[in-house]
Amino acid sequence: MTDYLTLFGTAINKRPEQLAGIFKRSLKAKLLPRLPVDINQRYEHRVPEDPTAIVEPVRENTAQLQRSTVSRSETYREKATEAADGTLTFLNESVEFPDGERVSLSPERLADQSLHWKLKCWGFEHLKWVWLGYSEPESLPDEQQRVHQQWLDEWIDGHPIAAEPGYLRREWMPHSVCLRICNWSRYEAVFGEELSPEFSREIRKFVYKNAAFLSDNVEYGVGGNHLIENAVALVIAGVYLDERQWRQQGQRLFERAASNQFFDDGGHFERSPMYHAIVCQRYLSAVSLLGMVGESSDVISSCATESARFLQRLRPPDGRIPLLNDSVFGEALALDDCLAYAQEVGVIDSLTAPQTNRMDGSGFYWLGDGDDRMLVAAHEIAVPHIPAHAHAHPGQICLWIDGQRVFTDTGVYEYAAGDRRQRARSIRSHNTVQVGEAEPVRMASSFWLLGRLNPSVSFDKSAETLEFTYSVSGIGRPRYKHNRKIKHESGVWTVVDQVGNSDSPVMSRLHVHPKFDARVADERVEVTDSTGETVVSAVPFGHEQLSVETAPYYPEYGIDSARDVIVLQQSHSEPVGVHLTQSTEKFADQSL
Repeated sequence: MTDYLTLFGTAINKRPEQLAGIFKRSLKAKLLPRLPVDINQRYEHRVPEDPTAIVEPVRENTAQLQRSTVSRSETYREKATEAADGTLTFLNESVEFPDGERVSLSPERLADQSLHWKLKCWGFEHLKWVWLGYSEPESLPDEQQRVHQQWLDEWIDGHPIAAEPGYLRREWMPHSVCLRICNWSRYEAVFGEELSPEFSREIRKFVYKNAAFLSDNVEYGVGGNHLIENAVALVIAGVYLDERQWRQQGQRLFERAASNQFFDDGGHFERSPMYHAIVCQRYLSAVSLLGMVGESSDVISSCATESARFLQRLRPPDGRIPLLNDSVFGEALALDDCLAYAQEVGVIDSLTAPQTNRMDGSGFYWLGDGDDRMLVAAHEIAVPHIPAHAHAHPGQICLWIDGQRVFTDTGVYEYAAGDRRQRARSIRSHNTVQVGEAEPVRMASSFWLLGRLNPSVSFDKSAETLEFTYSVSGIGRPRYKHNRKIKHESGVWTVVDQVGNSDSPVMSRLHVHPKFDARVADERVEVTDSTGETVVSAVPFGHEQLSVETAPYYPEYGIDSARDVIVLQQSHSEPVGVHLTQSTEKFADQSL
């Protein structure tokens, strides 16, 4: 059932340029296929018969990426071989192509796959495994090269522009166009010396057509990270095919996003560590490519540097991104690979930097130091006009002990609307407090969201204390005020929650990483490893009921694991909290 109130609230928060972009896209998608004009041929006529490619900058930039991910080269080569043999795997879901049909990317073959899966397939993301896995032109197996040429031929023959209504939300969705531009440009730049002249020319003409289309269909209606994806594709195409207007258009998009998509601490405004790593990589590519053609931008370089430094500050003890706000492992460059890329490009000097406890703009704070640290997500639920990847996790905590993540976020299983999507975004899937049965904001479909928390944060670095307060009073929401206080002292983290202005029951949850077990013992919970050794002791107070339940964990797209969740429950308005430590002997007087 459609939640029209949430849809309306999502829409009214959009900026004018987003609404105009949505209207323009919808009009094009419905109108152009019905006109007596061959839109595909109009773009074909814009393509030079033999485009000239300047491959050296793209080749060198790709080499920088390869050197940053060299430890994964063997894995990339294995995946490239599987794809050429007829098995495409995205989002941990594989599609087998029978012999004789193994390169078909037809809608019929992919009918049962999600749009997210299709966009990767239509974007030729399987080529990424090739240009990252094989660093020398002669190392690419001849059989794979023949299959790659079949892929391209099949696409050109089977996917003309504007063949049917809605094309801008399917094969010619600008996001997949961006992926095609980036993957085929890098592929030809790396392996062009070994390709036939006909195949190289075909790639260049294909990239040109896609870039011309993208230039006319920038995703202003979506905004956010999609605009940065558009920007890098235009820069790559402009450098690769020596088209200055595309380079300039991409540069303008990058500079515009630098001014309105990042907080003062360098964090991307969608507050998703995964998407931050993605946009950071895009800015690094722009710095590298524009620098090689003598068109460097101080604005882009500064944004790339600050976004890389933000990753350094956010980097957990285990070196992997926190799974906050639609983040999963395996989608973006690994955190340390992204930082290695920043080193290759020359915007930072080392993978690590002096530890910083606070990222005020983004609302992330560290309590503790070294391998024993707690991350607190103390920020507004979302930037109002870009709510797509926001989760309901006010005051969320994640804890690392001895470099291992013990209390974690949930991640996300998929983007398609449904029970898993709704659960991943809901407050019950995060390490915070739920009041009654309702959510603090309204969420519906895949990306709709209505509501604000208007939080306030007080952080004392020297005393290692943080106080986070917000209120809920939206349409159809329970009215309450939640105050969370966190203190770290002598290896003990104390979390105290108090809910006011509400008679609803309160539930506080701590989700345990699947590699550990939680069991109730003597009015506390012991979190133990596979040998039975205690990793963390959780001693609750102020609760009426203590239990350990089971909840899902989505560390990668398409992966659903069970893990323990510690639940504290009370029905009154008194404070409820927990002491967390590696040793119960440390509990003396840990009150706030």
